[in-house]
Amino acid sequence: MPERLTKKYLLLPLFMLCLYSGSYAQIRIASPYSRFGIGDLSGNNNAWNFSLGQSGIALRSPNHINYTNPASYGAFDSLSFVFEGGFSAESVRLTSRLQSTSRSYASLGYLSFGIPVTKWWKTALGLVPFSDVGYNVVSAEESKTAGTILRLYSGSGGVNRFFWGNAFNITKDFSVGVNVSYLFGNMTRESVVFFTDSIHTMNYKIDSYITVGDFYYSFGAQYRIRMKKEMSIILGAVYAPGTNITSHASGIAQTFLLSSSGVEYPKDTIALVDSYKGAILLPWMAGCGITLQKTDKFLITADYRYQNWKSFRAFGLNDSLANSYKISVGGEIVPNADNYASYFARVRYRLGFYYDRTYLLLRGRQLNEYGISIGFGLPLRGMKTMMNIGGQFGSRGTVQGDLIRETYFKFVLGFSIYERWFHKRKYF
Repeated sequence: MPERLTKKYLLLPLFMLCLYSGSYAQIRIASPYSRFGIGDLSGNNNAWNFSLGQSGIALRSPNHINYTNPASYGAFDSLSFVFEGGFSAESVRLTSRLQSTSRSYASLGYLSFGIPVTKWWKTALGLVPFSDVGYNVVSAEESKTAGTILRLYSGSGGVNRFFWGNAFNITKDFSVGVNVSYLFGNMTRESVVFFTDSIHTMNYKIDSYITVGDFYYSFGAQYRIRMKKEMSIILGAVYAPGTNITSHASGIAQTFLLSSSGVEYPKDTIALVDSYKGAILLPWMAGCGITLQKTDKFLITADYRYQNWKSFRAFGLNDSLANSYKISVGGEIVPNADNYASYFARVRYRLGFYYDRTYLLLRGRQLNEYGISIGFGLPLRGMKTMMNIGGQFGSRGTVQGDLIRETYFKFVLGFSIYERWFHKRKYF
């Protein structure tokens, strides 16, 4: 097949991602812990960062868009165009002391592209998830007067992030950057109480709706120390100030009777809140990282991130949150990038590990999350385009204290399309 036609077919998956960007509105998670804060925070789901334990503060590449640190865009080639997109999927098992259940889902993972503006100014645009809400929890209790009472809690939605990033190369080895992001989305939460032993007692439910839409900023810097034999050390830092995100809340309370066939018959409905305008305070975050790499040979990277979640507020109210930190470590190796006689010698093999002291503080316990990641960068013959595959095995929470442990496997499939668009052609 001609090379030009091949490239068109390879662009098709990314074109489909554009067509189905509306899939960001679907439920992308099954976690009872997404009930707290603004939902379960999404890390960097770019398949490259994902496979390296979600590291990224000190990573830079001309072939990848690393939005963890906007200063990394400074690595874009001055004649290139980078286009990345991918799908993500997760299978999670929820376990308590009494039972366990499994859930699976898939969605659009990320979509971004980057281009050079000048030799010293590079820019990137992207659409990625920021947080996800998706849970269904049932609890039962016995009352001497009312009998068995069932409480159902459910939620859906999340916050998406459209970012415009810019990096400025101060010198050949020092760059700074900023991501200007617009956060938008809806979160729906429902609480229902059933009095199962009486057909005459009114059941009731409360539905709350939150819509967010505002700008969010993050800053970064990277410095490269050049060594012998194409070796280098990269130091990175990121910072996001605390930001009040404009939000609107509304809520409805309703009493109802439930028929023997499960049909609800509403009785009284009260609008608790009718489009109340407020703010959600996202706390400041800071992080640092270091990478040791040899171009097209190997890299080893490590990150540390801290966020002040005790200062989180939603419409003036706090939540069961604690200050959090995350440690990520990852590595990549390429046996021989120039050996075109052996395909597997040009494959990029990736491995990572992460430990997260999460912001969840429940029943006196601050929950931990940890996992291992693995991935592959699969080059496509005759092109600089690469298919990236990544997987993560992880666990969060505990069954102690009547809590829930999540054991999950996450998978990301992405494409990284690298094209030279801006060089002048010469004709003889």
